[in-house]
Amino acid sequence: LHKRGITDEIIEKYHIGYTSDGDFAYRVIIPSFDKENVLNYFIARSWVPSKMKYKNPTVPKETIIFNENNIDFSKDIYLVEGAFDMLFLDNSIPLLGKHVSPMLFERLYNEAQGNIHICLDGDAWDDAQKLFHELNGGVLYGRIKIIKPPKDQDVCDLKGDIENYYVELMK
Repeated sequence: LHKRGITDEIIEKYHIGYTSDGDFAYRVIIPSFDKENVLNYFIARSWVPSKMKYKNPTVPKETIIFNENNIDFSKDIYLVEGAFDMLFLDNSIPLLGKHVSPMLFERLYNEAQGNIHICLDGDAWDDAQKLFHELNGGVLYGRIKIIKPPKDQDVCDLKGDIENYYVELMK
């Protein structure tokens, strides 16, 4: 974790752990808690190259908002692809993919008061643009911002330094 720029403070803030036995052996665990601080999901990423990279719970991802307990809807929100990206941007929501679930869309539409920053990985530019156009309407119009990292980099590779990667899209 330290080699990836993840500090002890980040490990503590997000309750990151690991396991060396059982079904999720040799994996870093990043838990997710709902707004009541109840565990609702987790990411289990292998640190052993020969193992499947991710092994996650069978809970449908569309039924949770990852990291919900740490989200302040009165501030700017950052939408990122994965849990590791979340670690480098405050107030970020991992999509656990490239799409916003209907539940998250509703929460953003009804509760987001600041800007919403789309921060997908560099190889997901087409998906990021689609998401921009899906969100940039109604009460969210003009508050959707988008970054375009280099094609071969993820948001976590940028270590939160995204300022130089914002682009202006036609509304």
